[in-house]
Amino acid sequence: MDEYLSNVINTRKQELLSQQKDGNPHDDLLSRFMKKKESYSDEFLQHVALNFILAGRDTSAVALSWFFWLISQHPTVEDNILREICTVLIETRGIDTSTWLDEPLGFEELDRLIYLKAALSETLRLYPSVPEDSKHVVADDVLPDGTFVPAGSSVTYSIYSVGRMRSTWGDDCLEFRPQRWLSADGKEFIKHDSYKFVAFNAGPRICLGKGLAYLQMKSVAAAALLRHKLTLVPGHKVEQKMSLTLFMKYGLKVNVHGRDLGAIVEKIMSEGKTQGKL
Repeated sequence: MDEYLSNVINTRKQELLSQQKDGNPHDDLLSRFMKKKESYSDEFLQHVALNFILAGRDTSAVALSWFFWLISQHPTVEDNILREICTVLIETRGIDTSTWLDEPLGFEELDRLIYLKAALSETLRLYPSVPEDSKHVVADDVLPDGTFVPAGSSVTYSIYSVGRMRSTWGDDCLEFRPQRWLSADGKEFIKHDSYKFVAFNAGPRICLGKGLAYLQMKSVAAAALLRHKLTLVPGHKVEQKMSLTLFMKYGLKVNVHGRDLGAIVEKIMSEGKTQGKL
């Protein structure tokens, strides 16, 4: 890993030097660190790059594991997700499903999948990829409830618990309900306050990769669901493993079945004709 990161950093340094000559812009996060007036050591830059890799891999993978398990337990949610994806693809790619899988969904297509985003958000509410977090107290402070926190101490809070509080989310706080993230007509995604939904942290420390994480998860989820129906292997035990990342203790073992998109499209078209929409 050290060798890989060293090569990345050395290559980027050479590219930035060339950029000064030919004027081609290089504006990723690693380059921004290198361009700052402060002189960062290669070791520091390696840590920065490694953080990008780890923060963007395990968290999204764990979230998708819980997502696929939850929708396997809630077939109506899975059906709604599929209908939304197929409805978008009918409009962007036509009704010939044989061509749908030739290319991954584009950014604009993914952006329209608001029910899928709601289901992913509901997954992260119940099973946040990072179940707890800590903050270091730099100077004496007083929390909103009057609690005094002295400098040098740490405040640890449970992201897992915050997402399951009845006082915050209502009596159905333990239920998997994607519609809590949608407007009454189901056409708009509701952004809950980041201090209420803290799976991506909040305030100045909110996750820089939040938008990218949703894009990745929507892309992978849509690609998998268009091709396959996943069912839990009978007898497989799904259990949480509390650690820095909320892994499944025994992983997620599923049976993979082929997906008949034609039947879904036919049903959507039939309903559309009945309602005079198509």
